[in-house]
Formats: sequence, structure tokens, C-alpha cells
Amino acid sequence: MKKIIYILLVVVAFITSCKKDQDPIFDDPDTRLAKALDADKSQITSATNGWKAMIYPKGGKGFSFYFLFGADGKVKMLSDFNAATATTLQESTYRLKALQRPTLIFDTYNYIHLAADPDASVSGGASASGLSSDFEFAFASVAGDSIKMEGTFNSNKMVMIKLGVEESKALVAGGLKTMTEANTAYLQLNKNPYLLFSDGTKGAILIDPVAKTVKLNYLDSKEVSQLQTVNFAYGINKITLSGYLKYGNFSFNELLYDPAAKIYYAMSGSTRIDLQNSVTPIIPLRTLFMPAGKDYSQMEYNPATVAANLSSDFNTKYNAAKTGLAAVGNAGRTLDAVRVIINLDNTMSLRFYYHNTANSNFQANMTYSYSRDANGTYSFVYLASDGNAGVVGGGLTSLKDYFSNNTFKVDWVSNPGGGASYGGFYTTANPASFFYGTLIK
Repeated sequence: MKKIIYILLVVVAFITSCKKDQDPIFDDPDTRLAKALDADKSQITSATNGWKAMIYPKGGKGFSFYFLFGADGKVKMLSDFNAATATTLQESTYRLKALQRPTLIFDTYNYIHLAADPDASVSGGASASGLSSDFEFAFASVAGDSIKMEGTFNSNKMVMIKLGVEESKALVAGGLKTMTEANTAYLQLNKNPYLLFSDGTKGAILIDPVAKTVKLNYLDSKEVSQLQTVNFAYGINKITLSGYLKYGNFSFNELLYDPAAKIYYAMSGSTRIDLQNSVTPIIPLRTLFMPAGKDYSQMEYNPATVAANLSSDFNTKYNAAKTGLAAVGNAGRTLDAVRVIINLDNTMSLRFYYHNTANSNFQANMTYSYSRDANGTYSFVYLASDGNAGVVGGGLTSLKDYFSNNTFKVDWVSNPGGGASYGGFYTTANPASFFYGTLIK
């Protein structure tokens, strides 16, 4: 009986062994990985028109790429990193390796390494870490013509999308550089672009080509500023965002560019909204100009850096102060600038910058208390002067009294030179009379 059982066990073991040898499920792990790597290589080299890819590094910004993988282990590449990388195809090597997951490794230096370069002058990021980008990517998932990948070191996501003939030709012909230049031209002409939503709300769109960010800023029903920020990368006739910007039911993750009209527009489903432009920023300055901690708390009039004579009444008073300062003690002092500073202790400092005949620089400070009502109207009451203001203040009476004798509302002042808008303290009695200047944090 025992002999029969023993023979049966041997037969079962033999059959099981044969089944394992014939069943691919029980392939050797190395064999299975090799097959997976071969399949991944076949997939990335099958895109005869190449791939487009986007990376949004942890350290900021966003970058787009063109990849064309060859079966010989070489890859040709373009990137929107700069003008040269957008127009000059550069070839390097790549390999696929089985780490914890099948992994694509760009193993010789190319454009994809620039954002990760530890040299801050190259990457534009932090010293020793660059923008914390990646150049080794594990395969995460495949859906249709897209491959989702994940960086093995910094876990940055990269999506590769198989290109069609026309988009591939546009990229190789320098389309990324063309889009970069179109964006630059657009921002030169449109200082304050915005979206007008269906309920009448205006959402400011702030495109920063240096930081490669897009911001959506609007006021909610309580006049509280709502700000959303995403990074972007250039594409063909568009900039692609790292996430969605949303207002109500409207959301978008790219700004499309109309090269004929030279404007951007956003699509949410079938709804298109063109970006419009405003002479001054969309968000009212009264919501941004506050004591330290808000966007701005200081405003400086310096005729060397801002346009003069935008308000004839104020400029008359400034010139009177300039003449008066020079006359104090016949010392020939020269008024250079005046700054309004809103302080945390509910005071306002009126600071005068001036120099003497020996070109030594001085400051004189006058302190006011201030109140700001629910409508944003400021009232100032003179309190005291510091030592320098005590000496020269008699010559600065026209500006001292300008703030004591008026109430003001804060708003934007259009820059006739086309640069950033100025801030202004508009007198409520005569809106044509206003102190204005460069806004300072």
C-alpha cells in the first residue's frame, strides 16, 4: 500500500513539474522582466512621429519635450527649456532597465537633464538640487496613445503622448520657440489679461514666463481675493497647465492661442472664453494695499522712475515742496522722492528722500495716524516729525498738508509708458488730484 502511494506522489509531482514548464505564468522572474522591457521598448520605438511629453518639477516651472526613440538605444530630443533647445535636435542614449518597475533611463546628458542640473545657473533652481526634476522614469500605466510615468528619484510625473504627423512636423520645425515668442509678444501688448465669466465676474490671468506660472485671481462675493496658481509648459499654439484653474463650473487646464487673432482663449467643454485686456489690473488695488503682510504697503513717487505730471495738482504741490526744501536755510537741498508707508500700528509714514550739495543722502519722516472706512476711504491726521523732518519740514508744508487736508481712495493709475501700473491715492473731493507712484511690498 505504501509503495502504491509513493508511486502516485511521484506521478503527480512529475505532471505538476511538466505543467509548470509549459505555463508562462511560472516563467522565471528575470525572463518575465526581459519580456516586459522588450515590450516597453517596442512601444516607445513604435511611435514613428515621436512623442510629446510634459514634466512639472517639484522645484517649479514646467517643461515640454519632443522625443524620438530609435531601436539602437538613441533618442532625439527638443525642449521648451530655452530657444536653442526648442530648435536644435540633440541626440543622446537611453536604456530600459528592470528596477522595481520597468524604467526608462536617459543615461547621457540631454535637454531633459537641464531642469535637474545641480548648477543653479543652468537649471534656474536651487543649488545642489536644481528644480528637483527627474531623468529616470518608471512605467506607471498605458492608456491609448498615452504613457504615464513616474520619476524614480523625485517622483515627478511625466506623460508621454504619441504624436501625429502634423504636430510632429510643427515641433521639429521650431514650434515651441514660435509659441514662446508669441507669448512674449502677447504679454507686451496685453498687460492685464482677464476672463469675463458668465456671471460678470472678471478673473485676472497672470502669465509669468520666467517662473512659468499661470495665476487666476478674482474677488469672491465678500470681496476677498481668491488666487489659484499652476505651472505651465509650452505646446503648439497653446500653453499646457499642470492642473485645472476653476471658477464655478468653468475649469480649464490649457490656454489655447489663436495665431490669427493673436489672443489666448480657454475652453471648458464646448464653451470658449477669449482673454480680454484691461488698461489697469483687474483686482482693485484697495484689496491689495494694506499694512505689511498684504501685497503692497508702500507707494513711492520718484520723478526719476515714474512718469511726471499725471496729476497736475499733486505735481504742483510736489514742485512747491522741492522749491521749499531747497530754500530751508539756503542749504540747497534737493528733494528726490516721497514715499507713503502704511504701518501695522495704524500709522502712516510720509518719508522724504533728499540729498545735499555734497551729494549725501538723507531721509525725513512725518508720522500720521490713519483710519480706513468700510468704503476704503483713508483719512490722515498729522502726529509728529523725526529730527530731520523737524529741521526741513517747513519747506515740505505743501505735501504735509496735502495728506492732512484731504481724504483718499486707493486705486490703480495707468502707466503711459506701457509698463506696470502705478498705485494712486485719489482725493475724494477731486479725483483728478492724486498722489501716485511705484508700488512696494
